[in-house]
Amino acid sequence: MSKSRKRAVTVTVDADLLDYAESRADNLSAYVNEALAERVHRERRIRALWQAKVAEGQADPAVTARVARMIAHVESQRDQ
Repeated sequence: MSKSRKRAVTVTVDADLLDYAESRADNLSAYVNEALAERVHRERRIRALWQAKVAEGQADPAVTARVARMIAHVESQRDQ
C-alpha cells in the first residue's frame, strides 16, 4: 500500500458488499484502501502483460492488431 497522503471521500456501495466488509474489517477505510490497491496492482500487471504481447507480436502485424484490439476492449470495459 502507498504511504502517500490519504483523502477523505464519500462513496455509495451495494448494501450487501458493505455488510460483508463491515463484518470482516475493524477499519473499513483500510479494508477499502487495500481492495483498491489490489485492483490497481492487478490492472497494471494485466496491462504490462498485454504490452509484452504487443512487443512480442511486432514481427506479425496480424498479432499486433489483434492484441491492440484486445487492449482497447479491456480498457473500454474498465472505463464503464
